[in-house]
Amino acid sequence: MLARNTLAELLACHATPGDEGEVRAVLERRWRAAGLRITRLGDQAVIAALPSAAGSRRPVLLVTAHMDSPGFIVDRRIGDAVRPGAAGLVRLGYPACTSARTPGVLKTRSGRTPVVIGRRKKGGSCDYWCAPVSRGARLPDDLEPGDRVCFAPPADEAIRGDLLAAPFLDNRLGCWLLAELASSLAAWRTPFRIVLGATAAEELGGFGAPVLARHVQPDAVIVLDATYAAPEQRVAPGGGPVLTLSDASVLLSPARRDWVRGRLAADGIPLQTEAYDFSGTDARAFPHQGLACPVLPLLIATTGNHTPRETADPRDAEQTAAAIRCLAAEPWP
Repeated sequence: MLARNTLAELLACHATPGDEGEVRAVLERRWRAAGLRITRLGDQAVIAALPSAAGSRRPVLLVTAHMDSPGFIVDRRIGDAVRPGAAGLVRLGYPACTSARTPGVLKTRSGRTPVVIGRRKKGGSCDYWCAPVSRGARLPDDLEPGDRVCFAPPADEAIRGDLLAAPFLDNRLGCWLLAELASSLAAWRTPFRIVLGATAAEELGGFGAPVLARHVQPDAVIVLDATYAAPEQRVAPGGGPVLTLSDASVLLSPARRDWVRGRLAADGIPLQTEAYDFSGTDARAFPHQGLACPVLPLLIATTGNHTPRETADPRDAEQTAAAIRCLAAEPWP
């Protein structure tokens, strides 16, 4: 069973694109406790593997997820023009505010401050801003351009039931799997040398994945992420992991699809599939780096993607963990 306290720790992190240090610290603690050797690739990515695998000639299977979730960056103080003490925001990725006053958290050098995130329509677009929760209060004196705002973290009970309901499930679900898989890695029977990787800025530019791809140069890749529930494709929370057949970052052959489906079916693991011509994951980085390795996006279906209330079924995370071990158990064609 995946430990919910690990997920709670990850969901408490303030980690917008380019500021993933809190999530990275959680992963590194978990990986270190499991005896893995950790290598940071600048601010762009971090990897971990068993020390016994160093120098091995076995092919490398990289399992990776991104650490960031969509948020905002402060661009200016705007005084009383919008609301007393407000600061202007620029979106990092595509956070979706679900109300005109969305609870958020501002992070500056002095710490965290609860704020409300607002939006003001301007022509065909929106200006975003944050302000103190209480009228008459002030934002921190050390507020500077470049400070970050994210949605308010969930209450603890939001992840204790049969349904997970929280912001940041894209992609703390993938990071949860990276943290939890580490403890059993030494017991895996696999022809691969397993490398766990976590990337920065997937939601804005995908800067981390090319660095990861170039450094590891894997022989096979599993990319973990969240995806959309899609009734028209019969993709829904609770249906098991979702294999992306096509989107803006990957295109799988029918033969590859059938191999994955057959492998998981042999172990009794359900599989959903999706096909799009937009959006994408870190999967795009590997062919863009000239790597010929097969790349499988193995995603978890959610609703409310990029909003303060994303939902997912924890059974899908359990089944995805089982799917990863299943796919690592034999060489890939």
